[in-house]
Amino acid sequence: MEENSAVKMPPFNFGDPQLWFIMAEATFQLAIPKPITASATKYNYCVAHLSPEAAAIVRDVITCPDKDDPYKQLKEELIKRCSESKSQEIRCLLAGEQLGDRKPTDLL
Repeated sequence: MEENSAVKMPPFNFGDPQLWFIMAEATFQLAIPKPITASATKYNYCVAHLSPEAAAIVRDVITCPDKDDPYKQLKEELIKRCSESKSQEIRCLLAGEQLGDRKPTDLL
């Protein structure tokens, strides 16, 4: 078991979960007295700092984490599922749009 002082995790970023994990990994490297490298420890820090909304998105992963690499599983699923939500949101916004005489790029 690794012993580290309190690690200050950044708040979860729904808009860019991939960036949040990059920031979390930088935080793990700066942990004192030594970097956090154990998957289970990283997983626990991340789960503890997710918002309730983000935790609900990966509820199945949290309730039954991968035995070998729970951090990798959480990271992959959270990035994937948040990206799907963002794509769905964009589709919903565009579904009500009429192109008219505009170019498709004008909608972006």
